[in-house]
Amino acid sequence: MKKIFFYIFFLIFFAFSVSQLASALEPNDVFYKRQWYLEKIKAPGAWERTSSATNVVVAIIDSGVQINHADLKDNIWNNQGEIPNNGIDDDKNGFIDDINGWDFVSDDGDPSPDFKDDIAWTEGGISHGTVIAGIIAAKGNNKEGVSGIAWETQLMPLKVLNEVGAGNIKDVVRAMDYAVKNGANIINLSFVGLDYNSALQAAIERAYKQGVLIVAAAGNENSAGEGYNVNENPLYPVCNDGSFGQNMIIGVAATDTLDQKTPFSSYGSNCVDISAPGVSFFSTVAYNNSFAQGRFNKQWDGYWSGTSMAAPVVSGSLALILAANPNIDRKEAIDILLSSADDIKKLNPDYIGQLGAGRVNVDRAVNIAHLKLNSFVPKIITTPFSSLEPKVKLYSKSGKEEVSFLAYQPNFLKGVNLASADLNNNGSSEIITGAKAGGGPQVRIFNGQGQLLRQFFAFDSWQRFGVEVSGGDVNGDGLEEIVVSPDSNYRAELRIYNYQGELLSSFLAFPASFTGGVNLAVGDIDGDGISEIIVGAGAGGGPQVRIFNNQGKLLGQFFAYDKNSRQGVRVAVANLDGLRSLGAKIITAPGKNQAPYVKIFNSQGELQKKFLAYAEKFQGGVSLATGDINNNGFDDIIVGAGPGGSPHVRVFSGQAQLLESFYAGSADLEQGIEVSYLSLRR
Repeated sequence: MKKIFFYIFFLIFFAFSVSQLASALEPNDVFYKRQWYLEKIKAPGAWERTSSATNVVVAIIDSGVQINHADLKDNIWNNQGEIPNNGIDDDKNGFIDDINGWDFVSDDGDPSPDFKDDIAWTEGGISHGTVIAGIIAAKGNNKEGVSGIAWETQLMPLKVLNEVGAGNIKDVVRAMDYAVKNGANIINLSFVGLDYNSALQAAIERAYKQGVLIVAAAGNENSAGEGYNVNENPLYPVCNDGSFGQNMIIGVAATDTLDQKTPFSSYGSNCVDISAPGVSFFSTVAYNNSFAQGRFNKQWDGYWSGTSMAAPVVSGSLALILAANPNIDRKEAIDILLSSADDIKKLNPDYIGQLGAGRVNVDRAVNIAHLKLNSFVPKIITTPFSSLEPKVKLYSKSGKEEVSFLAYQPNFLKGVNLASADLNNNGSSEIITGAKAGGGPQVRIFNGQGQLLRQFFAFDSWQRFGVEVSGGDVNGDGLEEIVVSPDSNYRAELRIYNYQGELLSSFLAFPASFTGGVNLAVGDIDGDGISEIIVGAGAGGGPQVRIFNNQGKLLGQFFAYDKNSRQGVRVAVANLDGLRSLGAKIITAPGKNQAPYVKIFNSQGELQKKFLAYAEKFQGGVSLATGDINNNGFDDIIVGAGPGGSPHVRVFSGQAQLLESFYAGSADLEQGIEVSYLSLRR
């Protein structure tokens, strides 16, 4: 069989400096500070949720793994169906005494690299698979060596490359089939060849059909010293995707400490799905103090570079994703991996669309997987803006009406303000309603089936200024509170109540002379775990947004639109990054007589993005809400047309992509529509 596979690998020794970020969880491994890439991919944040993937099996098809390495031995896969050293194929899988994997080069049960003076070898060839194993799952937080991305997982060593890093298709095919038959969840392929082979394609398809995740290096430089454009010069196995558009291989390009493509990394839209750090790795290496040439007396060494290093970063990240949520399938795992990646396009203007979804962010990915574990059913809540009976309706994200109930008496036609929060800490949100101006300041709380749970008056019951409502944990006690303010015709007093209707605190959001009402939102915009209260002036006020803590301390303020306008501003809070520690964004929408531009601001009031919610000529105002409509860990932006518009509900992603659009009632009605969001525990 023609030898067509050669690991693509560079051994680079150089001094480097990468500033260490503050770790969410920093392991005590001796050489952790040399592992710059773990901070880059936000591994410490992921470790706060899960650092162990003991039920995940990662097959390393490579040059062998030193199975007795101090930092790897506890994580080496053990074949429970095989009895050691009895010369019998106990589990009937076709391999005798395959306790920890298989050496397909020598055809025996020891998948460790061979230390022999009488064979050709290179340092890179002998250590390659062991380096890969350490990146994926060196034992973390054990006070020695390095830390893998997954501190505990099952590494299945399958040796197909010899001690100089060369191998053949037949062995790779056999190893692929072995991995699938013996329960591998992930297969790491850190090598590249130039020729397509139908046998390898068939083996990859067999693995794909069994739901196995296959990760492959994109390949390193060509003879000119630059990475290949794999659209023009495909490499394998990274380009062994299905002929009918299946994404069978997760192709990985390499980036440097600045998130720029390394000069040696291959690239291309056809085969590269994601990027990962690929330079200056310090990892586990093969060692043997008795080797005659005295070259392998270290257990950890560096600094290694290549797409060979980038691939196991992704394999280790996938192991944590699967550990965070064992219920997800391969497609969901890939979707999470790609959707959570950090955008690096601006740093790579010459490679737009050629480096996959971005650079892997394992913290965000694990967070999304964890959220899916406690999966919830998202609903869009609507109620007429005014002039119709106060009916609240729950819709699926595609616009199917599922629940309908009256929030107040049917003859109350002034309109209803909406919000939601998990007030009783049961995992599902409750619907919070407040009567609009003209109604009493009555707050009512309903469950997702429209059953009334509680009600109370937030101000004197005889008042008729109505109440705006919102909810969230504003005092850090782990319970979500109700925040209210007058809807109009009263001073801008905010009041905070618990679920029992007990007043906790109050303060003025604007000077007492302003009686135009206050629009409310609650959310954690600084990532400290405690929600802030964001207010916008109601109609008659300028478009000023203010940020308060629960004691009324002003934390920030800015104008979202022309400060000379007097139409007020709607506000909402959205976690558009999928990572709570980064803090949420402030979303705004204008009042009447302005083009319906929705704007996204950071916590400092700096504009991040804006887009039209409806046609620019529509100036009836926009109602606003946020929530994760498609269960991907990222909040979306929900809008409803204001008075003069039909009850048109639209949902946009944080990138202003239209996701859903439907009418919550007859399109001929022009009373407008209020919107909110509800998450119900599945």
